[in-house]
Parts: sequence; structure tokens; C-alpha cells
Amino acid sequence: GSFVSACAAFLVGHNGDFAELCMALSVMPEAGSFAIPFGLVATLNKRAEEEGRPVSTALQMALLNCCVTIGQQVCTTTLAGVESRLSLQAALPCIFVLAAAAQGLGRAGALCLDDRPPGGDSSPSETNPGSSDETTGESA
Repeated sequence: GSFVSACAAFLVGHNGDFAELCMALSVMPEAGSFAIPFGLVATLNKRAEEEGRPVSTALQMALLNCCVTIGQQVCTTTLAGVESRLSLQAALPCIFVLAAAAQGLGRAGALCLDDRPPGGDSSPSETNPGSSDETTGESA
């Protein structure tokens, strides 16, 4: 996503075909990034269920809606602000650079998420001491 946004900012110029390609490729990481909020909601559901708390479907839908649309809202508002000082032709590369930076930060943030279950720091071989080593076929 960051690379595509940088290409859109610096390499497209007046090439309509390349602009269409950048637009098509920019949707792929966006769709992939939607998996993170859904995973967080699933984790929250499981944790609430284990603790015996009620699960709020309305709250979860609101959370997912915010996660999915916040990027669009920030981009549109920022573009409008930049356009107050620059022409659209000069403002769009600025927004693409901002998008590349935001996607880079999102990637780093996603890597830092702790998705392990609570108290689940054991490796598979520790949880099942009788399991066999698949590479050698020997028992552990």
C-alpha cells in the first residue's frame, strides 16, 4: 500500500493507465487491512464470553464502522484543508505521500498487536510433550 501510494504521488504524472493501475492496486491492502478490526472484535467477543459478560453486537458494529471509515474521513478532510492553500494538482501528491506514511505506520502498528490468548505463551511442543518432530520423525 505504501509503495502504491508513493508511485501515485511521484510516478503517475499524466499517464491515465498507470493511474488506474495504482487505483486498483491501492484497494488490495485496504481490503486486507479490514481483517484487523474483525479479528479484534472476534477477540473481544471471545474474551467477553470467557468472562461471562454480555456481548454487545451494536457496539461491535459501531467499532467496525469506525475502523473501516476513519481513513476515508481523514483523507477527505485533509485533502480539503490542503486544497485551501494549493491547487488540486499540487494537493493530490501531498495526500498520496500522507497515505503512504499512514499505511507504513499502520503496518508497523499491526506488527505490534498482541494477538496471543491470555496466558498462552507456551509453544506447541510444551503443550503436548508426546508430539513427534515432523522433520526427523523422532519423538520429543
